[in-house]
Amino acid sequence: MGMMLMGWPVQAEALDVRVHEAPVRTVLAGLARSAGINLVIDDTVDGTVTMELHDVPAEEAIRVLAGSQNLLYRTDGAIAFITAGRVHDQARSCYTWKLHHADPDSVRQAAEAVAGSGHIGYHSDTNALVLHGSAQTAAAVDRLVQSLDVPVRQVSVEIEFLSLQTDAVKDLGISWDWTAMEGGPGHQAFLYTGQLRALESKGKARVLARPHLMAQNGREAQILIGDRIPVLTEHVTDGEVSRTTEYEDAGIKLSFTPRIHEDGSVTAHIRAEVGTPILVPELKAYRITTRRADTDVCMQPGRDLLIGGLISREEINNLRKVPILADIPVLGKLFRYHYTSKKETELVILIRSRAASSSPESVR
Repeated sequence: MGMMLMGWPVQAEALDVRVHEAPVRTVLAGLARSAGINLVIDDTVDGTVTMELHDVPAEEAIRVLAGSQNLLYRTDGAIAFITAGRVHDQARSCYTWKLHHADPDSVRQAAEAVAGSGHIGYHSDTNALVLHGSAQTAAAVDRLVQSLDVPVRQVSVEIEFLSLQTDAVKDLGISWDWTAMEGGPGHQAFLYTGQLRALESKGKARVLARPHLMAQNGREAQILIGDRIPVLTEHVTDGEVSRTTEYEDAGIKLSFTPRIHEDGSVTAHIRAEVGTPILVPELKAYRITTRRADTDVCMQPGRDLLIGGLISREEINNLRKVPILADIPVLGKLFRYHYTSKKETELVILIRSRAASSSPESVR
């Protein structure tokens, strides 16, 4: 702990002030003596302070110190006073900030943390934040609003859903043995775009959809390629069985939650889900089988991320018959042939993301 005051004991002269964890009362008294100021310090003033000021008038140094400790500095004739609780004693005014980008509730909650005893409100018609408080509180809230009310960064996401024949996947030499995918420099598991294009040209890969979406930084974006299917649900209450119909998503669903970094790379939480409706004849309703991939990856701008291993298996009932003869009672069975065929395909998802450029703009 120490304090050094350098300068002539004249109020107009500038001082250099260097203190480290010094008692606030001691520093204030020393500054007052150096400047020849008659200063009365309230008994409620306490605490320590660390500060370094160069070439400032003593009275300005006292004001800076008082402001940093939430104290009131006022003068009454030839005598100055330092008291605690400056916000309560200062004159209050009304200040407003019109918000352009940020969520009003989030900004208001943050502003309340720095407003102290100042009252923070929100005017929904004009999307404006309202403060009733002191000028110093308004300055603190203004700095906060300017730092928070900025355009939200966005990610441009291109997605491609492809259906591959299982033998085509083997031709690529891809193995989906991992339980959680990783991305980033050195991971080469996702460099199969060229081979997929070749399979597409040969008819072994089929593009199901090519959606494009924008995702805000830190917020989830979703896309569903499919439909909502009625699913029968049974409930047992006191031995009685009741059935209700609920609608569930069936098809391809993907959620993408990005976190944008300064270098333009994107860390994303990705969940890919494939729901296949299967008719249950005895219930005359559907059940949905689901395959899901859930991962966190680091994506470089313009690089493709590949998600696979989502295999679909279908059983298809087929009927072959000889026209006319197959419809003859009893004997027609000899001319009909029932068989079941199995179809297996694999869903592959290609994702390419790029941080969308946003030019800084003033919020005032």
